Amino acid sequence: MRLRGGLLLSGVFLGGLALGTVAQPLTRAMGQDAPSDSTYQQLSLFGDVLTQVKQNYVMDPPSDKLIYNAINGMLTGLDPHSSYMNAQQYADMQVQTSGQFGGLGLEVTEKDGLLEIIAPIDGTPGARAGIKHNDIILEINGHSTDGLALDDAVSKMRGAPGTQITLTIKRNGVNTPIHVTLTREVIKIDDVKDKLFNTPDGPVGYIRLSSFDENADPHIRNAVNDLSQQAHGKLHGYILDLRDNPGGLLDQAVAVSNDFLDSGEIVSTHGRHSEDDQVWYAQQSGDITNNAPIVVLTDAGTASAAEIVTAALQQNRRALVLGTKTFGKGSVQTIMPIDNEGALRLTTALYFTPSGKSIQGYGVSPDVTVSDTNLPNDEFFAQLRETDLLNSFANPTGQNPAPLPPAPALPAVTASIPAKPPANWPAFDPTKQDTDFQLQMGIKLVDGMSAAQ
Repeated sequence: MRLRGGLLLSGVFLGGLALGTVAQPLTRAMGQDAPSDSTYQQLSLFGDVLTQVKQNYVMDPPSDKLIYNAINGMLTGLDPHSSYMNAQQYADMQVQTSGQFGGLGLEVTEKDGLLEIIAPIDGTPGARAGIKHNDIILEINGHSTDGLALDDAVSKMRGAPGTQITLTIKRNGVNTPIHVTLTREVIKIDDVKDKLFNTPDGPVGYIRLSSFDENADPHIRNAVNDLSQQAHGKLHGYILDLRDNPGGLLDQAVAVSNDFLDSGEIVSTHGRHSEDDQVWYAQQSGDITNNAPIVVLTDAGTASAAEIVTAALQQNRRALVLGTKTFGKGSVQTIMPIDNEGALRLTTALYFTPSGKSIQGYGVSPDVTVSDTNLPNDEFFAQLRETDLLNSFANPTGQNPAPLPPAPALPAVTASIPAKPPANWPAFDPTKQDTDFQLQMGIKLVDGMSAAQ
């Protein structure tokens, strides 16, 4: 399933590279909505300022740097996800959507002048070093990141595979800085992982989807088939883990949603030009799990394309969502190549869930709220979300959402699922599934859903 137009749903930077998609020509540049006379007057002002800088600045700055900074200033002043990519950045982005790229595997953004981690990608140097969502990067190789532009910080983290870099990190609940040395490498994203959990009530299939690159849909299908074979067709439910998934390609979000649905609306997009609006529905040949119970795991790092899938399954009454509220990114970016000069990443639409409501700034609320930590709220930074980003959009749908089918009663087991781990719960270790409290509660919920059928 391919979307025309190369639409992108993730707007954060990924270990030195911007998460991207396939390209779309710049078709509306000189046609409709031509600049007005006042626009040309402002361009004249820009020309005057450029001339003064070139003639009187303390040193002669390169013209290409001035223009590049001006373009990016214009775009980032619109919203946090629009930007300009030079030719090298555009080439890097195209490589990344294929699932292989160079870097640290860290999704980063800028908040109040600080460099903050959205999420580490599974299997990358950042994940292996134990870097976590909401970590603040204070220093890169001993140099402060205070006030450092996001592009500059990303450039500093890039480097040849095999070279080392040291990050100094501030973490929730930890009073002293953490120094982490990582080795840069070429990263091949293993976007889908699956595992069979044998519970007293029967086998539960676990699927971890870490990003929506161009292989997400076929890999999900392979995982479901693999789990079914391992369980000899006796699976009584699935867990779809979308925690710390920053999003990616819109067509893959639609395709993955369709894998678990056989009817209903998945998502719609609405932009400035009504002729570009689109709606996607599930196909009748969908639901590769044969309507088995599904629990979706979410957290504050579940963003964009991952939120589309979460909302589509939740609002079509196909799955229950367990975890914490998602990131809240409801905008769509289109990649527009500019001849031999890189590409423009421009926000061209907002997407809307089956309820007819935008999640922009709100996110998706879980059916069963379960935190991954038992720390009091005053011991850690507020969870980074879309509304914390500079120039983020206001939600356009303050009205009540369109009517939905009545929500099913939650299974009785939810009454025994606590909102936080107990005080004696072991520290999280990614190599030990029994330390993952949200996962354990997800397995418990699947068992309860299966028993209730």
